[in-house]
Amino acid sequence: MGREWKIGDPVDGTTDGWMDAQNWGHGYDDEEDDDENPINQNDTQRRLYSKKAWELYMDYKEEEALEYINLALDLDNMNPNDWNRKAIILESLKRYEESERCYDESLRISSNNTVKDNKIRMLYSWAYQMFEESKKLPDGSAKLEKAMQLCTKAIASHPWKNSKEKIERYFKLKESIEFYINYEKTYQKNLKTVKRYPKEELITVTGRNFYKTNIDLTPGMTLRLVREPDNEFDSDAIAVYAWDEKIGYVANRDYTKFELTSKASDVKDRISNECKAEYICYLDRYAEIQFNIARLL
Repeated sequence: MGREWKIGDPVDGTTDGWMDAQNWGHGYDDEEDDDENPINQNDTQRRLYSKKAWELYMDYKEEEALEYINLALDLDNMNPNDWNRKAIILESLKRYEESERCYDESLRISSNNTVKDNKIRMLYSWAYQMFEESKKLPDGSAKLEKAMQLCTKAIASHPWKNSKEKIERYFKLKESIEFYINYEKTYQKNLKTVKRYPKEELITVTGRNFYKTNIDLTPGMTLRLVREPDNEFDSDAIAVYAWDEKIGYVANRDYTKFELTSKASDVKDRISNECKAEYICYLDRYAEIQFNIARLL
């Protein structure tokens, strides 16, 4: 089954289906698919290679398509439409740097608004991929900065009134990246603070959602830890109070605590009945890391 033509904005951050049948791989008013009156034998062969490359691409056989479009460009490396097609094939393989160079080569030979649109869509897809990859790294700052550069480049390259591509979604992606750059900076700053202390001094305050209070925890706030040896659910339980209101417990399970902090069972022997603790920060990074961190005093 061939690659389906689709018109409209992408729904999954990929580039497949971003262009209508006229725009994908074309955009030039040349004799690309007209086999009559060939200029010479090389040109005829080039057209056959280019056509075969596009058929393979449409059949999701990108690697083979790349071989054929390279053969076409070997015969004539000044054909802008073949560079455009190669850029699209490389883009589908997520070889974005090479794809950008091919778009640029096509535009160097012949400026064309359809190819400009193709290029900025590729930059958007590349930026989106960097954005998503940043979430999977311990520190996604570098990926986010790269995503911002790509998104900014796409906006700067937009043909505006001559474009069929809506600029609004580029600005929307740019705003999202800006938000997550600041989000990542805050997380890395708080993580650096947490790492200043040994694990034996650190605890995670859990269960805040079960206690209706109007208390906002702020860095440096003094907390009170009170042992509850008679707690029916956990004999190692240590309650946490702020301004004499119970706000939760010291986490005592691996899945309820941050990895660089200790469990209640690890610190209970250091507390005869109660002791003080200092609230450090709310460590927040996507759904996997959402912890209130404090340290024993």
